[in-house]
Amino acid sequence: CIAAATGFFLYGFTLIFVLPVVNFVLRSRVVAWRGPYYSSGIVNWYIHNGLIYMARYTFLEFITPTPLNVLFYRMMGMRVGQETQINSVNISDASMITIGDRVTIGGSATLIGHYGMGGILIIAPLIIGNGATIGLKATIMGGVEIGERAKIMPNSVVLPRTKIPAGETWGGVPARKIELRKAA
Repeated sequence: CIAAATGFFLYGFTLIFVLPVVNFVLRSRVVAWRGPYYSSGIVNWYIHNGLIYMARYTFLEFITPTPLNVLFYRMMGMRVGQETQINSVNISDASMITIGDRVTIGGSATLIGHYGMGGILIIAPLIIGNGATIGLKATIMGGVEIGERAKIMPNSVVLPRTKIPAGETWGGVPARKIELRKAA
């Protein structure tokens, strides 16, 4: 059992460092794109996410939330600021995501840089500003910009192309601005 466990962790740590190299060699960095699902323009998108999912479904869960998790996403092209905590493996399109300094991504939150509309796949950047907080199981989609110190409540869904100003709190499905009252 100890040998099997050791072998699995060696496999996992190797995977964390080999997949970004494969991503680099295959030049499968994702860029903003809009077009049909079944076209040659999205081959890089398929490869990039396939590599991320290989780590996600086999080993990434065991190193979340540690600095190795953040290191893996950085090597896959995500821009991640200092002192940022990512407590989720539900991330797609890493090279389309920019996360500022001191951001907290709650457990099981979903960050995706793509969405579909009427048979068209749209790959768009997702930007999260400094000091923002993304709640547990919140879903943030492509084309979203979240301002500094903004808060997304748990289980909320931020729809594509939403711009959330700095310091605001949003929640719900779909997410809308929430006015919080101070206790007397």
